[in-house]
Amino acid sequence: MKDLTNNRWQSGDAADFESLFRQYERLVFKTAYLITGTKEEAEDVLQEVFVSVWKSRKTFDPNKAKLTTWLHRITVNKCMERRRKKKLVSVSLEGLELPGAEVTDDVLVSKQEYERLLEAMNSLDTKHRVVLILRYFDDLSYEEIAQAVSVPLGTVKSRINQALKLLRAQFDVQQQKGSRVEGLSKL
Repeated sequence: MKDLTNNRWQSGDAADFESLFRQYERLVFKTAYLITGTKEEAEDVLQEVFVSVWKSRKTFDPNKAKLTTWLHRITVNKCMERRRKKKLVSVSLEGLELPGAEVTDDVLVSKQEYERLLEAMNSLDTKHRVVLILRYFDDLSYEEIAQAVSVPLGTVKSRINQALKLLRAQFDVQQQKGSRVEGLSKL
């Protein structure tokens, strides 16, 4: 893989831009998929992101932000744009596999918990879901998330804290439902 630190792709070098695309297409696709919930939407966002990157390549300043942060920002913006246009109510994350996870006994044991997490994430509004995706699925720092979603650092921390509280509450509701079902099955 080519070293993209020289930013020749910004000057319009097609081969370097293709290398940039190949290096980051999975990152952009994964983020878009987690936000939109469908492969088709994620593929469309992937194309839109890299068209936008090509068109605005000269505006990227590596001294202001990391390339991955800039790509996340464009990806989130494109996803939000599509949501506003289509007025999507909710997006299912069902069927999503953990990145790089191999099927082991540990994974099988935690699969039920993972499915509960996805169900709980589906209950979150977009602004809370996006910060969780960027933090826990894409492993961005709070500062990078703030840059990616164009909000102050304090807002990111607040949204993540609130989203985690909402997830905990959702897990409590699921736990209570599970207890009721178990109680009924014992009758």
